[in-house]
Amino acid sequence: MERPSIFTYLDYRAFLNDMFLYKKGTTSSFSYRYFSKLAGFSSPNFLQLVVNGSRNLTNTSIAQVATGFKLKKPEREFFELLVLMNQASDHAEKDRYYRKMISLKAQGSLKKLETAQYEYFSKWYFPVLRELVMFGDRQQTPEQLAERLIPAATVKEVETALGRLADLGLIRKNEAGCWEQSDQIISTGPEVKSLLIANFHREMIQKGEESINRFPANERDITALTFSIKKSKIIELKQKIAAFRQEMLKEFASDEDADQVMQINIQAFPLTRQNSVERDRNKTHNKGNLP
Repeated sequence: MERPSIFTYLDYRAFLNDMFLYKKGTTSSFSYRYFSKLAGFSSPNFLQLVVNGSRNLTNTSIAQVATGFKLKKPEREFFELLVLMNQASDHAEKDRYYRKMISLKAQGSLKKLETAQYEYFSKWYFPVLRELVMFGDRQQTPEQLAERLIPAATVKEVETALGRLADLGLIRKNEAGCWEQSDQIISTGPEVKSLLIANFHREMIQKGEESINRFPANERDITALTFSIKKSKIIELKQKIAAFRQEMLKEFASDEDADQVMQINIQAFPLTRQNSVERDRNKTHNKGNLP
């Protein structure tokens, strides 16, 4: 049975569970009680409570768990960051810890791939370049591509981005030596996926704000609606927004002679809280629906 490597995990509870099973499989006397003794916990089932999500880890207990499993220094550092990322409630915190986790990984294909994934969602021009390389039937140089980006990116940034896109399998060279898109999908665990997608939306929302002063009105469309709605209809509203996105793609994104990359941001969010009477009514209603 192979010892689990902390560097391949994005969920610390999954790692702890696998590590416990590994220890139990290699040492017949290993148990939750025995682990608590090794790690210095008074509760005999402390690890079990952490694994099933009933308890979080503190800075002190992180160190104790690392001691109990005899993690080496690089493993301890990565484990601590993984716990902090998983338990962080703020997006900026999660992002900071994840970037540190990537930097701790050994050089190799896995680190290269995860760095490319992170940059694809965190740097606005990555998805734009994936679209831009399709324009025309001749190979476009990094200099030519950089000139077309708004706002500007450096030639070095474009060169790096093209390499990262190729690493991810999102673009490839055809027989004529020109870049073309592939159907590759970026696959990550749910914890990192939500983090990366949040990064992408933040980048593009910022670009939307900048576009107000960057482009004349005839080159952009900035509109908004503020209206009242029943909370029960929000799901229907989201479904209509999703249908609208698909309609836009079907209508406009299939042009073979496209010569412009556009970004459409759609945000829908509440501006008010439910009043206390409505909250109490919903609680009573939900209790009545319990089996």
